[in-house]
Amino acid sequence: MKGLLLFTLLLVAAPCAVRAQTILLGERVPELRTEEWLDDRQPAAAPTSYIEFFHSSNRTARPALDRLEALAGRSDGRLRIVVVVRERHEEVAPLLRPYLSERFGVLLDPEGRLFELFGVSYLPFGVLTDRRNRALWMGNTLQLNTEIIEQTIR
Repeated sequence: MKGLLLFTLLLVAAPCAVRAQTILLGERVPELRTEEWLDDRQPAAAPTSYIEFFHSSNRTARPALDRLEALAGRSDGRLRIVVVVRERHEEVAPLLRPYLSERFGVLLDPEGRLFELFGVSYLPFGVLTDRRNRALWMGNTLQLNTEIIEQTIR
């Protein structure tokens, strides 16, 4: 009986587990298509991109942004940062506008389509991608560092 109960619980939970992770390292990630960049400032192309999923209510959001800004600044143009937000423009513009630069852009996704396509279930979360839009690394943004970036873009 316990075996049947465990099997039933696993069967019910399986679709949730599959849905929770849609990104595989080495595989292409969904395209970042949108109608709106904050202040119409799309970051310049670079060999490597870091896609940061963001929500202003997350207590680690600001430290993650500061860390990403510093990493982009040390990358000699080899890294661009794309912050994806599902909050309204009015809510996030004052917080995110100071970060905008040639290498740092904010993609407005108020319907959360990209959050859903990437299967984002926790924040901070991000995906490092190469020129061909393949996932090189993913995880907690506060764990991303220069060594990880250098190892993945070789």
